[in-house]
Amino acid sequence: MSESQQFFKLGMQEIIAGNTDPQAKGEDMPVLLVVDDDPDILRVVRFYLTKQQYTVHTATCGTEALAILDKERDIELILSDVMMPQMSGLELLTIVRENPDYADIPMILISAEGETAKKVAGLNLGADDFITKPFNFDELMARVKNHIRLRRLQKEVMVASNQALRANKMLQVQNDRFLEDLEAARSLQMSLMPDKFPEYPQIALASRYLPAEELGGDFFDVVALDGGRKLGVLIADVCGHGVTAAFITAMTKIAFQNSCYSSFDPSVVLTRMNGELTGNLKNGFVTVFYGVYDLVDKSFAYASGGHPPLLLHRRSAEQMVELMPQATFLGFFEPVEYRTDTVILQPGDRLIFYTDGLYECQRVPGDDFGIERVTGMILTAKDKGLDSLLHELINSLIEFMDGGAFDDDITIVGLDVRD
Repeated sequence: MSESQQFFKLGMQEIIAGNTDPQAKGEDMPVLLVVDDDPDILRVVRFYLTKQQYTVHTATCGTEALAILDKERDIELILSDVMMPQMSGLELLTIVRENPDYADIPMILISAEGETAKKVAGLNLGADDFITKPFNFDELMARVKNHIRLRRLQKEVMVASNQALRANKMLQVQNDRFLEDLEAARSLQMSLMPDKFPEYPQIALASRYLPAEELGGDFFDVVALDGGRKLGVLIADVCGHGVTAAFITAMTKIAFQNSCYSSFDPSVVLTRMNGELTGNLKNGFVTVFYGVYDLVDKSFAYASGGHPPLLLHRRSAEQMVELMPQATFLGFFEPVEYRTDTVILQPGDRLIFYTDGLYECQRVPGDDFGIERVTGMILTAKDKGLDSLLHELINSLIEFMDGGAFDDDITIVGLDVRD
């Protein structure tokens, strides 16, 4: 009995015995290509696989198989005999693996017993599996199912990977756009604060601004008033930081610019600012300290809207005074009654405006920088210039945090009255 007759007999015996396990209906039917120059083998393999709910294409030689591969793009597995005339299974395997259109299709080679050298050669060329004739159809079915399952999993992984790459690319584009917008917003916010101060021989001004994030919630401004005879200094702290705080900061700047030139009374300015901001901040609020220094009579008028007290260092007497009129913050309640107080400044006096981030910085919970440390450094630096003092304050904060991130924005503005 010939090999093909034995194969046909074995195949029919298994089919008659009912050794079938059809694919579940409703699933995509796998598409296979079977290549063998023996028509009897092709017939029984095709019959058997069709019973298993596979779609089967057959070819009697390698050339015919390549033509089918070029036409049918949904083939998921190739079963090929090794020994065939004109083009062997190994030659067909080589061509398949070199063609990018179907190089990823798994390929099972069918060989006769004792062809170990051909198996090794096939594996080196990229064969996925070998089966020896005459074979058991259950074994064949198990190998076919396994390779189709693996290929489909690979396809799913590839699809998921491509989707992830596309999603990652989209996220990268969005992130780049966000960073560009963030930088533009940061540049805009920085432009709201003065890059230089009015110059007067009677005073010296200096500032430091250290946002906790790209966009901060602190703000300060210095304006010349009354034809240069007066100087207004505002410092503000918006609730929170980030994009929302940056928008509120811009609104605070506008409200201040709309109010500061119409009155030299700080309480009136804060009242008008509060009127503009209330109802527009959507549950946000701003703390503010505003002072107007008269360069002629040396008076300093000031008002606060829920802001930390201003520090007045009378260097001639080595005395620290806290200026802290009490009133609530801006942008939440209306009407609010703000109060203006006045102090006469003396030669050598030093005013320090600041936000609460200066003294509330915490290295660990319960261990903050503290206002006592701030006032101590101000008193110690009585013989140093204003810019040097602010530099030391910021450096001490950075050293205190020991590389840790700041929880809040930090802003300091200083004014020295010269002798």
